[in-house]
Amino acid sequence: MERVRSRTLAMQKSEELAETAAVVFQQLIGLGIEPNRLFIAIVNEEKDDAEFWLTEEDGTKVSRAFTTDLVTNISLAKMYEGWKQQQKSLIIDMQGEELQSYFSHLTRLGVPFKDGLKQKRRIQEIAYFSKGFIGMASPDEQSAETLNLLERFAAVFNLTFTRFNDLKIAEAHAHQAEEDLIAIKEAKQKAEEALTELQATQKQLIQSEKMASLGELTAGIAHEIQNPLNFVNNFSEVSKELLDEMKIAIEKGDTEEAKEIASDVIQNLEKINHHGKRADSIVKGMLQHSRTSSGQKELTDINALTDEYLRLAYHGLRAKDKNFNATLKTEYSDAIGKANIIPQDMGRVILNLITNAFYTVNEKKKSGDSKYEPIVSVRTIKDRNNILISVSDNGNGIPQRVLDKIFQPFFTTKPTGQGTGLGLSLAYDIVKAHGGELKVNTKEGEGSEFIIQIPYAL
Repeated sequence: MERVRSRTLAMQKSEELAETAAVVFQQLIGLGIEPNRLFIAIVNEEKDDAEFWLTEEDGTKVSRAFTTDLVTNISLAKMYEGWKQQQKSLIIDMQGEELQSYFSHLTRLGVPFKDGLKQKRRIQEIAYFSKGFIGMASPDEQSAETLNLLERFAAVFNLTFTRFNDLKIAEAHAHQAEEDLIAIKEAKQKAEEALTELQATQKQLIQSEKMASLGELTAGIAHEIQNPLNFVNNFSEVSKELLDEMKIAIEKGDTEEAKEIASDVIQNLEKINHHGKRADSIVKGMLQHSRTSSGQKELTDINALTDEYLRLAYHGLRAKDKNFNATLKTEYSDAIGKANIIPQDMGRVILNLITNAFYTVNEKKKSGDSKYEPIVSVRTIKDRNNILISVSDNGNGIPQRVLDKIFQPFFTTKPTGQGTGLGLSLAYDIVKAHGGELKVNTKEGEGSEFIIQIPYAL
C-alpha cells in the first residue's frame, strides 16, 4: 500500500491513473490473489454511469476500457446500489442468466474475453471508495482476508482518485489558460490592427482640421487685403484720369493746371504705395501665422496675435455666411506685452476658440429669438506670472452632461459633417505643450467662456 501511495503522490498527469492502477493490481497479485480480471470504476452520479479501467484477464495491461450506464445491467446496478448506500464492500455471485447477461453487456462494450466466457460462475468482489469502486472477478470464492485487502486498497485508492481529480482540474485550467492566451493574442493583434487604422484615420482628421483652419485663415486674409487693394485700384483709376487731363492741359499750354494735376497724381501715387505696403504687410503677417508650424518659440505680441485671429475668424465666417453678424467686444491689457510662444500653434488655438464662439451665437440666432443679439468678447489679462486670453460668448452654453468630454478627441456637439471633434482636443494639447491650461466656464442657456492660461516664463 505504501507503493501505491508513493506512485499516487508521484502522479504529474491525470493519464498516469492507469499506471497507478497497475501498481494496485500488481500488489494484489503479489499478495497471492489470482483473479480473472481487476477493474476500477469512477462513478458519475449525475449521469448514473461510470468510467471503467480494466486489466487483461491475467491482470496485466491496465487501460481505460469504456464508460457505461449503471442501471441497464442487473450486476452493474447491484454494484452501483452498494456505492450509493455507502457500503464498504459487496460480493456478487453471478450464475446462469445474470452471468450471461453480464458477459453479453461487456462484449457489446468491446471488452475482450478469452477463457472467461466459458465460466458457469463468476464472483465479483467489490470494495468501495468515495468516488467509485475496485472490483475483482474470479470463478472461485476468495477468503475474507482477500476482501479485507481489497477494502484497504480501496481506501488507499481514494487518495489516488483525489490526486487524479486535482490533476484533471489543473489540466483543464491549463488548457483553458492556453486557449485564453491564444484568444488574448488574437484580440491583441486585432486591437493593434484597429489602433493602426485609427491612428491613420486620426492623422487624416487632424490634417482635415488643420485644412479647415487654413480655410478660415484664407477667407480672413482675402477680406483683410481686399480693403487696401480697393484703395490701390481706385487711386490707380483716378490717377489715369488725372494724367489724361494733364496731357490735355500740356497740349493747351496751361502749365499751371498741369502742375496742379501732377501734384494730385503724386498724392495718389503716395496713397497707392501706402496701401500696397499695407496689403503686403497683411499678406506676410497672415501667411506667417497660417503656414506649418516650425515648432520654434518666438517673442510674440499677444494682443496683436489675438486681434489678428479675431478678425480672420470673423471674416472667414462672413465669407461662408453673408447673413452672419455679431457684436465684437475686445479688451486688451497693455501690461501683457510679448510672450515666448509658438505663434502659429497658439494662433490656431485662438482661431478655434473664436470660430466656435461665432458658431455658437450664430446657431442661437437661427433659433428664432428676435430679441437675441450675438456677442463675442475677447480679452487679454495679466495675472501674476500668467497670461490669460479669454474668449466668451452669449450662446447656448455647454450641457453639464457633456462638459467632461469636450476636450476628448473626436467628441463634438456639432451635426455630422460640420466638425471632426478634434479642434478643442488639439487646442488643449497645444496649450499643455506651452506649459499652460485650457479652462472652460459655462452656464447652459447663457453662454461659455474659454480661458487660455500660459506662463510668461516659457
